[in-house]
Amino acid sequence: MLKPFKTYLQLGLCFSFAFLGFFITVQAQNMPANNKTKLNQKQKSIRNESGLIVRAISIEGLKKIEKDAVLAKLISRVEEPYLEENVEQDIQALFKMGYFVQIEVSKDRVAGGMKLNYKIIEKPTVAEITFEGNGEIKSEELQTQSGLKQYEVINYTKIQDAVVKLLKSYEDKGYYLVKIEPVVEDIKKDETVRIKFSITESDKVKVKKITFIGNKNLKDSYLKNDPRFFTKEAGYFSFISSSGSYKQEAFDNDIQVLRYLYWNLGYLQVKIDRPLVTVTPDKKSIYVTYYIDEGEQYSVGEVDFAGDLLFSKSELYESTKIKDNGIFSVEVMRRDITELQAKYGDLGYAFANVIPRYNFHEKEKKVDLVFEFDKGQKVYFGEIIVTGNSKTRDKVVRRELKIEEGELYNETRKRRSLENVQRLGFFEEVNFKTSTPPDAPTVLNIEIVVKERNTGQIQLTAAYGSTQGFSLGGSVIQNNFRGMGQALEARVNASKNQQDYKLSLTDPYFNDTLWSAGFDVFYLDSRERINYDLKKIGGNIRFGHPIFGDYTRAYVRYKLDKTDLYANQYTDPIIFPLETARGITSSATLTLEYDTRNDRMFPSKGIYTDVSYERAGLGGDLRYQEFSSRFRFFVNPFWDVVWRNNLSYSNIQPLDGDGTVPFSELYQMGGPYTLRGYGASTVGKRTYSQLRYDAIGNNNGNPFYNPTLAANPAERLKASNLIVGGTKQALFQTELQFPLIKEAGLSGVFFYDVGQAYDEISSSNLLSDVGMGFRWMSPLGLLRFEWGWPLQTDDYNSNGVNFEFSIGPPF
Repeated sequence: MLKPFKTYLQLGLCFSFAFLGFFITVQAQNMPANNKTKLNQKQKSIRNESGLIVRAISIEGLKKIEKDAVLAKLISRVEEPYLEENVEQDIQALFKMGYFVQIEVSKDRVAGGMKLNYKIIEKPTVAEITFEGNGEIKSEELQTQSGLKQYEVINYTKIQDAVVKLLKSYEDKGYYLVKIEPVVEDIKKDETVRIKFSITESDKVKVKKITFIGNKNLKDSYLKNDPRFFTKEAGYFSFISSSGSYKQEAFDNDIQVLRYLYWNLGYLQVKIDRPLVTVTPDKKSIYVTYYIDEGEQYSVGEVDFAGDLLFSKSELYESTKIKDNGIFSVEVMRRDITELQAKYGDLGYAFANVIPRYNFHEKEKKVDLVFEFDKGQKVYFGEIIVTGNSKTRDKVVRRELKIEEGELYNETRKRRSLENVQRLGFFEEVNFKTSTPPDAPTVLNIEIVVKERNTGQIQLTAAYGSTQGFSLGGSVIQNNFRGMGQALEARVNASKNQQDYKLSLTDPYFNDTLWSAGFDVFYLDSRERINYDLKKIGGNIRFGHPIFGDYTRAYVRYKLDKTDLYANQYTDPIIFPLETARGITSSATLTLEYDTRNDRMFPSKGIYTDVSYERAGLGGDLRYQEFSSRFRFFVNPFWDVVWRNNLSYSNIQPLDGDGTVPFSELYQMGGPYTLRGYGASTVGKRTYSQLRYDAIGNNNGNPFYNPTLAANPAERLKASNLIVGGTKQALFQTELQFPLIKEAGLSGVFFYDVGQAYDEISSSNLLSDVGMGFRWMSPLGLLRFEWGWPLQTDDYNSNGVNFEFSIGPPF
């Protein structure tokens, strides 16, 4: 009986141990990860019990990579315990360096430990980078865009990235069907390679036509001609501009522009799908079609305010414009939000958030608007830095600021600071980028990012003529001299018959004060005039200071010069009484100026006006007084179109009641800066010269002899009336400037001028003209090419076209 019992007992124990083993296995499988880690660590500690130490490490196969750089990546260290997993991590770390194509590790037992030998095969070095099939983009530009460099270890990921960059370069130029295949060729096996990009170019893909379907209320031209709408149809100037360029990523921007145009006209529920793009069979042109569901037009309902109100609702209501707009406009609403944020910003709440809430009334087609305010915290100005000014010094920008580091935030003064920097005219772009330090949420740092423009003009001239001989001249005008904001002008013209020199310098913040200071010195010796010879030398000094705020300044100038006039055989003493214009001039001028232009060099908005009075007779020989005034205003009606206007008046009179005004100071008009339809100095008061009348019929070697005029008494009499000029001058100019090719700095202009220079000016003797032209912002400055047609003619000016070329703005 015991034997069976013993047998059953053994079987029971076997089943018990088997069940226990199964239970432990299941529990191990269900064990949490951290417990497993502990188990692995325990197993590792068991594996380390061998006591093997790494006695030596050797590296083989290195040719370009330093041995120390490899050893620094290894986890295994000499005289430290040997671990198999450390060797595996060593291999992974070396592969991550990106320099090796193969790594093998041999392990040799030595006395008391292990010797590790790492056998490495390096990736080859890029010896050459070449391009084949590229005709539209130069190889040098492609290599720069690729980001690849010679003599670096080959990296296949970088090669694929380079392909993406190169395709992007082609796409930016309008080539969207380009194929690029990279090929790696061995130059020296396992050491150097050549990366060759095989390029298959194609013609530029141009947008042939843009079609809108469903736009019943907004015309196609209104939608596609908006300057913010990037995609344009190809035109005649597409080869030098971006018009007609196709960019897939631009469609998202264009859809937003279209929605914005509709939202501004009250179509708040407009729906615009992504455009349908169709490529022509030759893959050179595409057609773009937009499907539009305009929806209903909504007008403005009630306007209210909620949230953190720091002003009364009536005051906030008066600050909004959308209430008077009638049709709901997102653009007007956004301007209102900006103004409301500015009110809070002037109290220090830089991050005040104004959220518009809408309530649609479908039946009435109205939208109630609630401006909800979240004032946030008060903020203080932190660090203010200037970047992008490689030439202009920091202080030139900083002295225009109306804000200071550490003071309470003020939105109005920040805006005015931005406007002041823009008004300098030294920069194409000015942006105030703000940031808040993570550890100081109530501090606002400002980075003033500027993009400098060319502020100088250089002219060089050389000529030769039988009369004047060889002449050489040039001038330099720099409005930001030495990057200090100073205005410098230097002119030199030298020939046999004329010497003309001038130097002018103005510092708008003399000695870092609010005073401006400047001087002019000049010398002129001219024998080019037919009627008399002239020599003049002198100079002036001037000072200015702001009064009545930031936009008004007062100037005072003192001028001292000496004029010598010499008669020649053609001088008519009756027309040109030299004694009235010969001698020393000592004068003082007082000027009051008001200037709100947004850019002093090329304004598009603002007003400039001045009034000045000059009194000559503070000693010296010449005595006269002159009053002059100018009024100019600039308007940006839409897009990049600029409407410019100039109105000026001058009046010069003798200081003594019975005196005379020097004839050299009288006004004459015509040319690129006054009446552009008339030649230079051809408009003004004329006086009959008997001497000239006799010279026309006298064949005695004088330059005025003209047998044709001599045979025609009426024409001879007309030619004997010489232009002298008037004591009064009135001029009005208006012009409309618009971009032609913005990328090339080319713009067009239409203009109208009317004016006269006479002793008495009335509507009966005014002359006017109309014209057109184009302007190019070149490296030398603004080049103007203009054609003017007179609208009235007199006995001395024809009605033909007058062409003028000049450098610099007209006014």
